[in-house]
Amino acid sequence: MTKRIITGITGAALLILLVIKGGLFFAAAVGLIIAAGVWEYSRLAGAYGREADFLLLLSLSLLYFLGRTLSLYTSWFPADGLTGIALLLCLFFSFLLALRKYDRMLGRKGLLTFFTVHLFGLVYPGILLTYAVMIRAFAPPLGTEVLLLVFAVVWLNDTGAYFTGLWVGRKKLAPNISPGKTVEGAVGGILAGTVGGILFGALIGLPFSWLLFAAPVFCLLGQLGDLFESLLKRGAGVKDSGNLLPGHGGILDRFDSLLFVLPLAYYLLNFL
Repeated sequence: MTKRIITGITGAALLILLVIKGGLFFAAAVGLIIAAGVWEYSRLAGAYGREADFLLLLSLSLLYFLGRTLSLYTSWFPADGLTGIALLLCLFFSFLLALRKYDRMLGRKGLLTFFTVHLFGLVYPGILLTYAVMIRAFAPPLGTEVLLLVFAVVWLNDTGAYFTGLWVGRKKLAPNISPGKTVEGAVGGILAGTVGGILFGALIGLPFSWLLFAAPVFCLLGQLGDLFESLLKRGAGVKDSGNLLPGHGGILDRFDSLLFVLPLAYYLLNFL
C-alpha cells in the first residue's frame, strides 16, 4: 500500500506539472506513455496467443501522435483525415505481414484476427491517448483547465471506488471480470468523482451546468475503461499489464480509466 501511495502521488504531481507546463515537455511525456502502452498491449496480445507486431504498432502510433501534434502547433500540417490514413496504413502493413506469415502461422481462421489485433492496437492506446495533447492545445487556458479536470475526476473516481469498496463493499460488480470490484465501490467512486469534479471545476471557473453533465459521465466512462482493461487482462491470464509503476502495475493499468474519457472530454470542449 505504501509503495502504491508513493508512486501515485509522485506520478500525479509530475503529470500535473507537465500539463501546466505544456508544450514539448508534455507532448514528449504523452509520446513516452503511448510507447510504453503499445509495448504492454503487444505483450497482452502475445498472452492471447495472437501476434501483434510491436515495431509496426509503435511506428504507426507515434506517427499518428506526431501528425496530430504538428497539426495543433503548426499551420502547414493538416489534421483532416489523419485518423483514416493511420488506419489505412495499419491495414496495408498488416496485409504485407500477413503475406509473409500466411502459410506458416495464420491460415484462413487467423487472418481477420491478425488484422483486428493491429487495428485495435493502433486505437488502444495510441489514438486514444493522443487526445490528451489535443485537449491541452485547445483554446488556452480552457484546454489546460479541462484536462486537469479530467485527471481530477478520474483519480477521485478511482480512489473513491477503491476505499469505498474496501470499507463497505459487499455486492460484486463484475465477478467474472474483476472480482475485487463492488457495486458499493462503483457508487462511491462516482459520488467522489462527481462531487469533487464539480467543486474543482467551479473553483477554476468552468460552467456549473457543463460540469453537472460532464463529471458523472467522466466517472462512468472511467469505470468502463477500467473494466475493459480488466477484461483484457482476464482473457490474457495476467494480473497486471506491466510492472513499470511500482504498486500500480503497468502504464495501461494506470491510464486505463482515462482512455475512454479523453475523446469525450475533447468533444465536450466544443460546448464551452
